[in-house]
Amino acid sequence: MPRAVETERWIALVGRLRNDADDLVAAFVTRVRAIPPYGRGVVPQARIEADADLTFEYLLRRVAGLAVPDRLVGVGAAIGRDRARRGVPLNDLLTAVRLDFRVLWEGLRERADPSDEPLLVARVEDVWTVVEDYTTQIQVSYQAEAALLARERLGERTMLVAALLGSEDPDPDEVARLAVALDVDVDADLLVAASSASSAALLRQAADRLGSGGRMVHVQSTGRHSVLLARWSGGTGAAVRAALAGVPCGVGPLAHGLANVPRSARLAAEIVDVLPAVDGPRELRDAWLALASARLADTAADLVDSVLGGLTDAAPRERDRLLETVRAFARTGSVQGVAGELYCHRNTVLNRLRRFAELTGRDVTVPADAAVVLLALESAAP
Repeated sequence: MPRAVETERWIALVGRLRNDADDLVAAFVTRVRAIPPYGRGVVPQARIEADADLTFEYLLRRVAGLAVPDRLVGVGAAIGRDRARRGVPLNDLLTAVRLDFRVLWEGLRERADPSDEPLLVARVEDVWTVVEDYTTQIQVSYQAEAALLARERLGERTMLVAALLGSEDPDPDEVARLAVALDVDVDADLLVAASSASSAALLRQAADRLGSGGRMVHVQSTGRHSVLLARWSGGTGAAVRAALAGVPCGVGPLAHGLANVPRSARLAAEIVDVLPAVDGPRELRDAWLALASARLADTAADLVDSVLGGLTDAAPRERDRLLETVRAFARTGSVQGVAGELYCHRNTVLNRLRRFAELTGRDVTVPADAAVVLLALESAAP
């Protein structure tokens, strides 16, 4: 068949289908409802029909080699943006768009004469190419819009989390708004951790691991620190240490609800500040002594003087031995253990503890005295 004759017959066949475009729309709508988001009504029926009408007009013009008017040039991009904003998953969208080929091809075959079979064979690749090009337009537009939406959502999250972290008494309406932005319940349990700015990359890596299973995770820079929030149901202790293994960070008390996040975040940041040399996650139980010392502020020197001042009556070498023994006893709680650690007789340990009590008035074998001494030693540390 001469090329000119083939082209004329092809245009005529496509023209017959264009005259029945309503049938194409109806066939497409029937099939697309089998795709879950469309079946649930994520895209309204009227919108599906209007987009299908424009789509088939665009595709049939392209397939026939006719000019495409300006009003149709951007239809694919518009559909991609719309479906992204409606939350239609990309795979479901592409499945829907590729239905266009099946509907078109069946429509062409139904309207073709038996003698048009070679014509259909010759043109099937052209039809497929047009639909795939259209599919690519929609996909590119969808991905660009999805990226924009992600940036918008991240920006909103960042703004709302910043407001929450800076609040002493969070506004319930703002907390509810943040819950929507984070996609968590207002009363959800949240893991809260903070790292120094220099360890932010490690914290984000941990966040990526936590979020890989679909868990809500958000990391926020506050300047000096980075703060991680994650929906949590794994308890504390070992579960937290495993989740944040290798990350130098402070872990605040589990926040029972978004409104409790600011306090937990402040404690997490304090832990980082008072334990700067940690190589992994540290919880409040790991840092209470350093935190208590840090919170004494300008009274720390008075505490040190009142508790340890009597040691000035001992020679420097004796003072060092006494403090070494007291610290070892605080760690072990065992005279025998201290003797083994310091390579001396247990009576030597007892004598040193007795001498420390004589000089300071504090007997570290008594828990109440030991607590005060430990706090003073922490406060005296350079």
